[in-house]
This record gives sequence, structure tokens and C-alpha cells, in this order.
Amino acid sequence: MTYQLDDMNSLGTVTEERQNKDAQLFQQPMPGSDSSSTFVLDLFGAIRTITIKGIYSGAAIANVKTFIGELTALINGTQTVRTYTSDLFTSGINVYVQLVDYNYEAGNPLNVEYTIQMIETLLI
Repeated sequence: MTYQLDDMNSLGTVTEERQNKDAQLFQQPMPGSDSSSTFVLDLFGAIRTITIKGIYSGAAIANVKTFIGELTALINGTQTVRTYTSDLFTSGINVYVQLVDYNYEAGNPLNVEYTIQMIETLLI
């Protein structure tokens, strides 16, 4: 599989890709009645969240430091639209990076486990 995200030289080995698409339905139950009397409206549109998890293995500690720097720079307070590419899509998806998380263990200094959570967006 091929995985790419703008501003990352490599994503290493992506071990999991998870997607969640939420309709964000407005729900208003009628007081004192059963669920069959609930008003449900599609007012807010849908949101797709894409989460990838992976392991980056560097040849030297300098490679690992560079990867961690690129990873943390994905969220810098002035988010820009990035393109995420996966073999699961016919073309790239425009995303904002919502969360980055990584786990570095001193006992395994050339590996970093990471999670990147992205929200699909319009290209503005």
C-alpha cells in the first residue's frame, strides 16, 4: 500500500487506516414519548475522520529526530490544507491534521510508533 501526507518525507510503515463518517444528525426526542416520536434532522452535513497508525524505523537516531520534527510540525497553530493519499482512494483527499501522537521508547531508539488523525475538508 502507498500512503503519503504533504510535508512528511515518509510515513514509514502504516499499520492501520481507520475512517469514520458522521452525519451529525440533530436529534430532539418528544418529552414523555418513545423513540419512535423523535425528530431527526440532517442540518449540519457530514464529517469524515481518517486515522492512520504506523511505525517509522530510521537508520540512525538523526532520521528518527527528523521524523518526529516533521510529525509535530503538522500541527503548528496555523493549519493548512494538506493532501492525504492512500491506495484506498482514487485520488488524494484534502485534510486538516487534527491530532498527532507518537511513542518513542529509549530501549528501541530507531523506532517511533505514531497516530495521525485528519479531518476531510474543502480546498479553499
